[in-house]
Amino acid sequence: MRLNLFFPRSSGRISKTALGFFAHTPRHFINSKRQLSLALQDRLVMKFQAVLCLWASTISSTLGLDGGGGTLDFDHWRLLHEKLYESEDEVKLRQRIFEENSHVVERHNHAFEHGLTSYAMTLASPFADLTAEEFTAMYLMEGQNCSATHRSSGRLFDGDLRDLPTFVDWRTKGIVTPIKNQKRCGSCWTFSTTGTLEAHTCLHNLQPTGVDCTHWTGLAEQQLLDCASAYDNHGCNGGLPSHAYEYIKAAGGLDLEDSYHYRADSDGPCLMSEGVIGARVAEVFNITSFDETDLVAAIGQIGPVSIAYQVSPDFRFYSHGVYDSFNATTNTTMCQSGPMDVNHAVVAVGYGETEATDLSPSVPFYIVRNSWSTSFGMEGYFWMERGKNLCGVSDCASFPLVRSGIVKNQVDKSPRLRSAFSNQFLSQKSD
Repeated sequence: MRLNLFFPRSSGRISKTALGFFAHTPRHFINSKRQLSLALQDRLVMKFQAVLCLWASTISSTLGLDGGGGTLDFDHWRLLHEKLYESEDEVKLRQRIFEENSHVVERHNHAFEHGLTSYAMTLASPFADLTAEEFTAMYLMEGQNCSATHRSSGRLFDGDLRDLPTFVDWRTKGIVTPIKNQKRCGSCWTFSTTGTLEAHTCLHNLQPTGVDCTHWTGLAEQQLLDCASAYDNHGCNGGLPSHAYEYIKAAGGLDLEDSYHYRADSDGPCLMSEGVIGARVAEVFNITSFDETDLVAAIGQIGPVSIAYQVSPDFRFYSHGVYDSFNATTNTTMCQSGPMDVNHAVVAVGYGETEATDLSPSVPFYIVRNSWSTSFGMEGYFWMERGKNLCGVSDCASFPLVRSGIVKNQVDKSPRLRSAFSNQFLSQKSD
């Protein structure tokens, strides 16, 4: 498995924030092609840590992320994210907001360096020129009622969590598709739905035929925005993956992204009859609300799971480490965890636990796939503390059940579908 990362030249200085990353790296690394010996795994992790520190140091020194936030830093940030504004007044406004946000980042990272929180922030975030209110309005959905998962589909696991694998990462299994970008629409619920359904479809249908889904453009979020409103979903204003799976089950499937393109709006009309179906849902499994044991068991034994939680204002600056929603000003947890508080849906693709250090004990975490492009967090992913129902992470968990062989049989019978899939995967055979 190739690791497609670009590491620019380093200034030679390793920042304290970068060094702090050592405290937040899982013990084991699973190769997608074969099981490595523990000794070789440890060596690979050590090398990966060193490269990450080199990368973090370079970004920190180049963009002034160690707390400054002046004009030069803002100019570099604009270049990094190719930001254009309509007027000079808008430039001044965004620079002022950027500088105010720099103080939040600096204060938080000071707490991180002293072991008071388990995650670091960065001004390299693509949202560093937005206020908390602007970010919430543009990218988050309205608070959702997780009532569907209050009616559990049943228990998954009655044993001891110690009997489950200590580290799971489905990205290493070739079933997780590339990170996507929801843009300025509260459509995270559609990306949580597609990200999870893509993985389960790959696991049970495509991967057995030799397909590496890490190259797949996946399924159509736009179909859910345009067509699933009858299932208590509200387009760019929010929805829930569990409701979206019910829609897909009733509709007979979800189209391919390449046949139903994403527009980042919910203006309709519904065009599902014109697309090419890429996946189907047989049943929907709702994990009992607040049951993190079953959530961990589902991730460890079955596959990726759709989850939802409440995003607090400072989450938009997440850089690396285990997110704990720590407020460095009040020394309290910022987010809420009630059943009506969740405002963002994502995909849990794994879990692990950090190593204990002199500053802090080990921290269990979920590995989470976001939908804010690869410029957010750790190449589009973040780690979130598990075991405490932090921010309501176990309130709305669900996943689809797919029948093995269904998609493969359809591909074999349909020249149009066969062409749609083969065009995407043809280049993989030469990799």
